Amino acid sequence: MFPSYRLHVSRLTRSATALLALFCLSATAQAQAAIHAVAAESSYGSMIETIGGDHVDVVSLLDSPEVNPHAFRADPQIARQLQDADLVVLNGLGFDGWMEPLLESTQSQQRQVIRASEAGSHLVMADKNPHLFYSPRIMLATASRVASALESLDPQHAADYRANLKAFEQRLAPIYSAVQSLIADHPNLSVTATVPVYSYMIALLGYANRYHDIQFASMDNHQPSARQVATFTQALEQRKVDLLIYNQQVHNRLTESQVATAKQAGIPTVGVSAIPLHGEDYAAWQVRQLDAIHAALDKAEAGAKRG
Repeated sequence: MFPSYRLHVSRLTRSATALLALFCLSATAQAQAAIHAVAAESSYGSMIETIGGDHVDVVSLLDSPEVNPHAFRADPQIARQLQDADLVVLNGLGFDGWMEPLLESTQSQQRQVIRASEAGSHLVMADKNPHLFYSPRIMLATASRVASALESLDPQHAADYRANLKAFEQRLAPIYSAVQSLIADHPNLSVTATVPVYSYMIALLGYANRYHDIQFASMDNHQPSARQVATFTQALEQRKVDLLIYNQQVHNRLTESQVATAKQAGIPTVGVSAIPLHGEDYAAWQVRQLDAIHAALDKAEAGAKRG
């Protein structure tokens, strides 16, 4: 009797082990079946993660505070990521121009490519400012295309992608709330920037954006003229603007000099980044920077009243 019992238990154990192995293989297969998406910048990576949820594996190529996106250089590892991708999302308008030759050299019939510059073409500024991710409207237009692409790649989870697109839209609401709060407390300002990274948000705030010429001359590591530099420096010294925005990811003598001049003149200065850093949520990134601007303006206003 006892040997028969032990044999029965042994068979049950083997059956359970086999079932467990099948379960693990199934789970592995499901994990391998996930859509592989590559975002050129973490702003788009964060958006894809929200819409794709557990069905999508996302890699953001640019997400480091140490990298100037305009000076970024791709490597063979990125080419391999793009070769294996089912979905690629990039900014366009030359901001991530290094992506285009890589996409051409890693052609795939299955891969879908979405450019924010095409998704939100009707919202692009007349000066073709490439920092599209600072426009929540362009981001939502791009998100809609991402959701459609995921539905076509994975029809089985189409309902999830549609629901997650609505969730992404709802996550943008705090950005608009922060914008309205800033406008209410500090309306009709004149602002400038070391580079035109924040122009879409400045436009949303309704602020006058001054000295475009030096901003664009400074972009892409170009050198503005001596006249442009002198005009800009004088404007800061004479407090002709209410706020200076600078890009935290750009490190050079000119930027440091401009920020120092503004601070010495008593102009609030706030650093922003071209992308969310280290996996930060897109909407949280936008709100955090708007709050930083609000706080800097509040501090300056309080100081002026005390003075």
